[in-house]
Amino acid sequence: MNFNLSYSQEIELIENRKYEGAIFSKNYNIPYSKSPTIEKRFTPTKLEIEELENRLSKYLRETNKNKPKENKHYGPKIHKNLNKYVRQYIGFIDQFGQRVIHVNFIWNGYSLMESIRGWTKPDDSWKTEWQIIFDGGSRYWNINYIIEKEKFIDLNVNGVA
Repeated sequence: MNFNLSYSQEIELIENRKYEGAIFSKNYNIPYSKSPTIEKRFTPTKLEIEELENRLSKYLRETNKNKPKENKHYGPKIHKNLNKYVRQYIGFIDQFGQRVIHVNFIWNGYSLMESIRGWTKPDDSWKTEWQIIFDGGSRYWNINYIIEKEKFIDLNVNGVA
């Protein structure tokens, strides 16, 4: 397979002063996954991503308002460091026929102390390959956004091994 051809047809990079991300097309083959099937997928638009991003910070602040203080070894506080994550976006149709954008967040704000502890910045593979990451605490998390309802669901923060 021609890497450049595949890359340009299946992934669109977006960047502004608040976030950087990769939009994966409905035809992108998610490795090690049969769900959602291509027939149940769509390609999110830049406008849909912008609307999602505009609502995300408020949602996270409200969600975290009454949570206990985070363990310092669990990772960064998501709502206070949102601009330090790179994103991956992929669209699917859920069992109710709703269009949902699934977003992976990958920490990209490593300090010198984190580097000394063994954490390293992600390489650029997040721009071309869907990432499946286990552990890492709040350095890696994901969420779903129902477009028509303008609603976030299924916030999932990785655990720590």
